[in-house]
Amino acid sequence: MKLANLIKNVKAAVTKDRAAKLGLAACVGAACMVPEIAMAGAPWDSAAASVLAIFTGGLTRTLAIIAVIACGIAAIAGKLSWDWAIKIIVGIVLIFGAAAIVDYVIAASS
Repeated sequence: MKLANLIKNVKAAVTKDRAAKLGLAACVGAACMVPEIAMAGAPWDSAAASVLAIFTGGLTRTLAIIAVIACGIAAIAGKLSWDWAIKIIVGIVLIFGAAAIVDYVIAASS
């Protein structure tokens, strides 16, 4: 008997949780229909722009240049691990080419 009651309580809680989620989704949807709220600038846009500036700014560019120089020095000394060199180069390409890659994917999907 106790197991049956437990299962019944769990089912009731799940149904209640679904109703709460549906109500919340309806409220958010209704709020997005209001033009002032729907067209408002997101507060995290400036934070995202700051993070992008950090990853593609002058300090990161300087560190990437130093990493390539270190690869060159290691190659001259005969101590270059090509595995690490390829990882460094691919990482630099992905970090600094990310905006172009994303723009290309967005243009291709349109």
